[in-house]
Amino acid sequence: MNTRTGRQSEGRIAGSVPTPARALAMLLVLGLAACAGRKGDQQAAAPSGDAASAPAAAGGVDPGLVVATLGGQPIPYKAFERYLADNSGEESTEGEQQDAIKSRLLDQFLEEQLLLRAAGRFKVAVSETEVDGYLKEIGVSEGEAEAAGGEGKEAFRDKVRQGLIVQKVKDEGVLSKVQVTPGEIEDALKKQPDMAHPARQVVLRQIMVDDKSLADRLRASLATDPSRFEALARENSIAPDRGQARMYSEEDLPVELREPLLNLQTGQVSQVLEHAQSYLVFQLVRKVEQKDADLDEVKRRIRMQIFQTKSEQALDRFVADLRKETEIRVNRTILPFNYVGDYAR
Repeated sequence: MNTRTGRQSEGRIAGSVPTPARALAMLLVLGLAACAGRKGDQQAAAPSGDAASAPAAAGGVDPGLVVATLGGQPIPYKAFERYLADNSGEESTEGEQQDAIKSRLLDQFLEEQLLLRAAGRFKVAVSETEVDGYLKEIGVSEGEAEAAGGEGKEAFRDKVRQGLIVQKVKDEGVLSKVQVTPGEIEDALKKQPDMAHPARQVVLRQIMVDDKSLADRLRASLATDPSRFEALARENSIAPDRGQARMYSEEDLPVELREPLLNLQTGQVSQVLEHAQSYLVFQLVRKVEQKDADLDEVKRRIRMQIFQTKSEQALDRFVADLRKETEIRVNRTILPFNYVGDYAR
């Protein structure tokens, strides 16, 4: 479970195929992301001190089995192994690229540990009832939880609990303080006036061929009798739709084709257009009537965009502050890859 929006996909190894357990772990990540900013219904007494709020840490750990220390507190290598298994797949890259991917994952893991340590500061904890409620909400049954990992149901529930704690720390330490003012929304609307207007939509038929001379002959025939468009498309087009009418939004159309197609009149046939090494002829079936966008809905979308951007920036600053106040040492000798991450010394 990652600490930053967008970092999960960056860390995944290309070409991996999720196992059932990893697929369930991915579902948990998505579910936690959807819960951002929401408070838990029930909360147990908060643990006191950083050590109590960092489940991955363990006292008396053999120094040779420690992946890193945070403020002198050991983090077992086994905890990182589990994190790596949940967030990567079959290795399809080698060398420096693989080192970079695993280094990023270790950095993300350590940032998550920093957030777990901050739970005591914000008096954050997660009860068994909350874990049960969350698993029910995302549709994970007892049997699926039992089979989700090789270490059993309790280890899986502990992983869920840690993810919920991390989200609560984000809520308390960052998201609850992010504000979007009406002025910011109005400024954004002025800079993006198109958001207040729905994209133009048209219904088109197309003929696609890979021979310019054939395209020219078809266009000449249609200039005489546009009603034959669908029949000629069925006979000649290599496009899967075979001349069937389809609706397109303006943003669906390649930029260079937008004006020629959006300016057609109903029933009109376009000139031969070239795109992606193919030759295209279109016919406009109809234009979809535009209605003014709901201004409240537009402002809601803008507010969410601004909130997302400000939240990511605030979270980056929050994690950076945690890093500054915590001495972080990575035990590179235990790692089966060349660590090139943020904490390399």
